[in-house]
Amino acid sequence: MKFSVRKLIFVLLALVFALGIFWRLGYFSSEEEKNKAAGSPMPGPGGKSDPPQAIKVYVVKNEVLEDRISSVGTVIPNEEVDLKCEISGKIIKIHFTEGAVVSKGQLLLTLNDADLQANLKKVTIQKVLLEKRKLRDEKLFARQGVSEEEMETLNAQLSAQNAELEVVQSQIDKTRLLAPFSWQIGLRYVSEGSYVTPTVKIADLIDLSQVKVDFSVPEKYMTVMRKGLRISFTVAGGQREYLGEVYAIEPKVEQATRTIQIRAISRNTEHEILPGAFATVKIILQKIDNAFMIPTQALIPEMDKKKVYVLKQGKATPMEVSTGTRTESRIHITEGLHLGDTVITSGILQIRPGANVKVTEVE
Repeated sequence: MKFSVRKLIFVLLALVFALGIFWRLGYFSSEEEKNKAAGSPMPGPGGKSDPPQAIKVYVVKNEVLEDRISSVGTVIPNEEVDLKCEISGKIIKIHFTEGAVVSKGQLLLTLNDADLQANLKKVTIQKVLLEKRKLRDEKLFARQGVSEEEMETLNAQLSAQNAELEVVQSQIDKTRLLAPFSWQIGLRYVSEGSYVTPTVKIADLIDLSQVKVDFSVPEKYMTVMRKGLRISFTVAGGQREYLGEVYAIEPKVEQATRTIQIRAISRNTEHEILPGAFATVKIILQKIDNAFMIPTQALIPEMDKKKVYVLKQGKATPMEVSTGTRTESRIHITEGLHLGDTVITSGILQIRPGANVKVTEVE
């Protein structure tokens, strides 16, 4: 009896050992597990491999790349002046129409100058008398009828009279307001008969042939800011884009905002850009005519390199690339790609090197 039990235990142990060996050898594994262990593609429902992965692609071509930074600013006139009289007086005549275009030197306003005109007549008469006296004394001086000292005194009196005449004429000139440059005059703030002083504003004179745009950029761009940089800008309420050029840079950084003040100028041939408007500015730092730009989602960053998948003979092939400027939706590829390469832009995380793929859309 004891022998039979021992024999049975031995047979059972042998069976367990044999089953363990068979299991290790994979005799009891499913077909799916065998394929997975062998590294072969899993068969489909009919015993075939899975179909190629559907992808979207982008074909590399030459594009124009403009490296830009954005800012906001204010439009100011090319030239602007508050028209004011140099002296106080009563306005007797206004010679301009509000909103009209005037020429440089054109008479705009006249103040009452009656007292100055009377003084001018007085000084002129005195000058004439001194000149006649000088003619007589010169004849007498030639015959030694007057002394040299008397002649010098007379000449000094005549010079002083000429100076006084110039002073009076200068005062009269200040009663006439002239346009300092040609362009459009604005609204007037005085009327004929008003008494004005040098602090009273008559009107604005604005040059709209060109406009200037004041804006600021962060101080980190101080090394790339230079005269001649091109800008584009739009104004509030309009969609049209205008072009300009940087012509002046403030030689210091604003401590409160840590920015640099920039001024650009733009032609205003149609006079549709008005001073004071809010401007959205784009500064063009660099322009590349033949740049390779790809969608940003196609780029795969790794530890110490970047790569993209390129479609070659129906398979996904990884390519290491170098990058440059990034925009909102694209990135500049400086090395690694060639004109006409087909870059995969979808399903990047699921693709493996050498995987079969099928193009469903070309972006």
